[in-house]
Amino acid sequence: MPDVVVVGGGIIGAACAFELAERGASVTLLEREELAAGASGRNNGLWVTPVDPALLPMAKISLARYLEVSEASPVPFRLDREPIGLVAAALDDEEMRTGEQAHQLYRAAGVGVDRLEAAEVLQLEPAISSHVLGGWLVHHGHRLAPAALTVSLALMAAERGATVRHHLPVRAVLEEGGRVGGVMTDEGRIGADEVVVAAGPWSLALLDPIGVRLPITGARGWLVRLDPTPGLLRHLVASAGWEEATGRREDGAVRAGSLEEVSAATSTLLHPTTDGSLIAGSSRQPVITPEAEEPGVPARIVRGAIRMVPALADAEVRSAWWGIRPLTPDERPVVGRVAEGLSIACGHGSEGVILGAGTGQLVAAQLLGDDAPFDPEPFDPGRFVTAAG
Repeated sequence: MPDVVVVGGGIIGAACAFELAERGASVTLLEREELAAGASGRNNGLWVTPVDPALLPMAKISLARYLEVSEASPVPFRLDREPIGLVAAALDDEEMRTGEQAHQLYRAAGVGVDRLEAAEVLQLEPAISSHVLGGWLVHHGHRLAPAALTVSLALMAAERGATVRHHLPVRAVLEEGGRVGGVMTDEGRIGADEVVVAAGPWSLALLDPIGVRLPITGARGWLVRLDPTPGLLRHLVASAGWEEATGRREDGAVRAGSLEEVSAATSTLLHPTTDGSLIAGSSRQPVITPEAEEPGVPARIVRGAIRMVPALADAEVRSAWWGIRPLTPDERPVVGRVAEGLSIACGHGSEGVILGAGTGQLVAAQLLGDDAPFDPEPFDPGRFVTAAG
C-alpha cells in the first residue's frame, strides 16, 4: 500500500483521507489552519440533487456514504435520513418562467417535482408571502452540519490509522527524480509515494510552481443566520429559479477592464436548521481580495428573505459569514492524476458536501488500482491541465 499525503483539511481532503485509510493506505492529512476552516465549514449544509447528469453518480454515492457512517460518527453531523423537501415559490411572472425551466432539469435528474398553485404553496408553507403566484415542491434536500461532517471524516480516517495534522501549512510540492515525492511543510519535508492536492482555491499556489496549470477561480458566498419564530418553516424554501440567479457567468474569470463592474449575484434559499435557527442565502461573487468585496451582501440576502417570508422581518440576526468556493469553467471538479506521484481533487464549487465522499472513493480507486466507482471521464484533469514535465 502506498504512503499518501493529502493536502487540505476541507470536506474533499477529509473524504479522500477517510476512503484511502479505509482501504489500508498509509495516509497523512495536512491542513494549514483548522479542519473545515474554509467553505467546508461555512456553507449551507445541504445535500441537494445536482442537475448536471455527470455529477449524479458522484453525488448519490456521497449521500449513501454519509448515511452509512452517520450513526458511528465521532461528531454528530445531524443528517436527515429522509429528504425534507424544498418549496420553490414564484412571487412574480419572471420567477414563474425561470422556475418552470429550472424544475424540468430536476425531473430529468429523476427527482420528484410537484407543480403547485398559489393556495397549495401557502398550505405547505403559510409564512410565504401572500403575493405568491405558484410554485414547486421538489422532493429532495438533506440537511447536515458541514463542519461536523468534515471533522468526522478526518477523525474516522485517524481511527483507521491516518495521521491528521492541522495548523501545518504545506509550502511546496516536491519533485524528485522526475516524479513528485512529497511536500515541504513549516516543520520540514514529508515524503510520500503519492500526493493528493485537495486545497480548494488555494491549490493553485502549490500547483503553479511545478507547472500544473488549472483554470480554477474563487467565488465568495455569503450566508446569514437568523433566529425565527419556532416552526416558521417546515421545508427548505427558495425563490423559483434561485439556482440560475446565482449561477456562473461565462468562465468566472475577472478581466481587468471590467473590474469595477464585478458585483455579487444574490437569490433566496432558506434553510430551517435542525437546531431551530434559519440560514438565509445565497450569493456568488468572484473573489478579488482576501476580504469581502461587498460587505453589504448580507443585507441584500436578508431583504430577499423578508420578501419571501415577511415574518422574518422580526427575526434576530445572529451572525453572517462567507466562504470561498473553488470553481472550474464547466462547473465540474477536477479529480485525477496530473503527474507521476501527484493527483488533484478540487474545483467542486458550491457542491463540495454534495460530492465529497464520492470524490474520496474515486481518488482511492485511482491511487490503489481499483475499479472506479463511476465514470471518471467528466472529472479528468486532462480537459484543462497542462501536466508537469
